[in-house]
Amino acid sequence: MRFESKELWQEWNSLEYSPKDQFEAWRSALSDSHLRWSLDKSSSSQYYGKIKMRHLGGIRLLYCDCEPCYGRRTASEVHQSDGEYYGLLYIYDGKEVVFHEGQSVELKKDSFMIWDSTKAIDFKLFSDTKKVTLLVPQDRMRAQLPQVDDYIGKHIDFSKGLNAVAASHIAALGSEVNAIDKSIGNSAIDLTLELITTCLQAGRNTKPISKARQDLFDTVMDFIQNNLDHPELGPGFLANTYHISTRYLHLLFAEKGLSVSHCILDKRLEQCRRQLVHMNPYKDSITRIAFQWGFNDSSHFSRVFKKKYGVSPSEYQSRYFTN
Repeated sequence: MRFESKELWQEWNSLEYSPKDQFEAWRSALSDSHLRWSLDKSSSSQYYGKIKMRHLGGIRLLYCDCEPCYGRRTASEVHQSDGEYYGLLYIYDGKEVVFHEGQSVELKKDSFMIWDSTKAIDFKLFSDTKKVTLLVPQDRMRAQLPQVDDYIGKHIDFSKGLNAVAASHIAALGSEVNAIDKSIGNSAIDLTLELITTCLQAGRNTKPISKARQDLFDTVMDFIQNNLDHPELGPGFLANTYHISTRYLHLLFAEKGLSVSHCILDKRLEQCRRQLVHMNPYKDSITRIAFQWGFNDSSHFSRVFKKKYGVSPSEYQSRYFTN
């Protein structure tokens, strides 16, 4: 059996093969589902491995439960793989060591890391391991997390605080992947990426900020989120609303490494992106969606959407519905 990317979901188990063929079948299944990999020859032809695969909203969600094995992606495997992805890897049982981007990373229960499918990578599983991988197109992930390259090949502890909440969510999503209805699953994927992004950004070192300034920042962000449809929403409008200077407003956002205008634009684009994949073609149009979220020029909307997501709104919608 080989994985077919256009199917809604698939489940694969090496025990469906005769013992003498199990490892070779595993080698093939891993490359079909997780991009191309080269695996070291096992000392035994018998091997247990289980994979669940699901495509949701243009993202490949993979659950893997397997015995120890060793593998790598060299330039040859990278060249044979279609597309450029970031692999968001969460280990919720077992032990794995990954060598990627010049770093050796030890992963165990409640470990998380991001790997780049365009770069060489080696892995070793030292015990029976259960893990979930989200293969996210790189343009999509960069739009979600512009600083994504800062996290490549680094171990991130997902055992405490908000990270532990994200870990439980990812584990449940992986184990129940085949039971999730598509109409709900796309929103679940959006939520998953937002949760992961929030955890990563919260862990970045930022300058100390007073409680009063933090409270003001949070209030302004809430106001932005709740008024994205207001055509006048911008730095001047926000400054007048909160009786502060535009300079103070910009400094408030700069302390967080953010731009007021870019923040508003990104949030509007994300709302449009979400609505594009849930739109009713008989009631909605791309232009109407853009205007609904504060854009007043369809050509401008198409340009900024393509700049952020790599494709035009219509192409994005077509790509989604063919997944």
